[in-house]
Amino acid sequence: MHTAVSRLSIVDIQPGHGPEYLCFPPAGGTVLGLRGLARAAAGSAVWGVEYPGRGARLTEPPGESLTDLAEEIALDCLDRFGAEDFSRTVLIGFSMGAFVALEVAQRILGRGLPGPAGLVVVGACAPQRRVPGKYAKTDAAEAGRLLERSSADYRYSPELREYTLALFLGDLRLTSAYPGPAKVSLSCPIVAFRGADDPDFATGDEDIRAWRAWTTGRFTGCVVPGGHLAVLTPGEEARFWDLVRFGSEPCDD
Repeated sequence: MHTAVSRLSIVDIQPGHGPEYLCFPPAGGTVLGLRGLARAAAGSAVWGVEYPGRGARLTEPPGESLTDLAEEIALDCLDRFGAEDFSRTVLIGFSMGAFVALEVAQRILGRGLPGPAGLVVVGACAPQRRVPGKYAKTDAAEAGRLLERSSADYRYSPELREYTLALFLGDLRLTSAYPGPAKVSLSCPIVAFRGADDPDFATGDEDIRAWRAWTTGRFTGCVVPGGHLAVLTPGEEARFWDLVRFGSEPCDD
């Protein structure tokens, strides 16, 4: 059986020298879709999470809940990194992956171990402002429209679109059933991104600013050009990493 966490970048980083990054794909996503971002990380080690039922874990049954996914990933992180190296790792969650990343951080803290070095959330409203069950009755047609908000273009590969849509529908149901995280605050910096044209934030920035409540440390909110998950658009990677590194630096005070 393949583990949840795998290496995305091939940079040889000496342990203890700067943060590493662990990326959580969005709904319908796999680690394959994050390789371009990892290649642009300019000397940083980047890891990715593969959810069961896709990619290298295609033969495994899909996760039954976001909390089950998070528990499995937390155990794999401790096995892969150890508590000390995990504390130097910045978690980056894209859309649904933002909630999984927060849950993983909380589970590590719940074991009495240090939390991550930072949490970066992209295209996700703060947990306390989400609407549980919002996508519970979404059909394939509506899911297809939601999927096409992302920067990925499936028009030239019907097979890829069909595969991704099936994953996306399953992940929407997991997200709809997700009750939300426990009220456990982190102490690391949180950086929250939204696209300027993302329809999920049409009413303003409060859904993204509300992530501030989940840390006692530094909070940075970023608005970037484009729509949902625009930071994954080819050509935007370097800007993304600059903002991540700036926002996830720990405060001196």
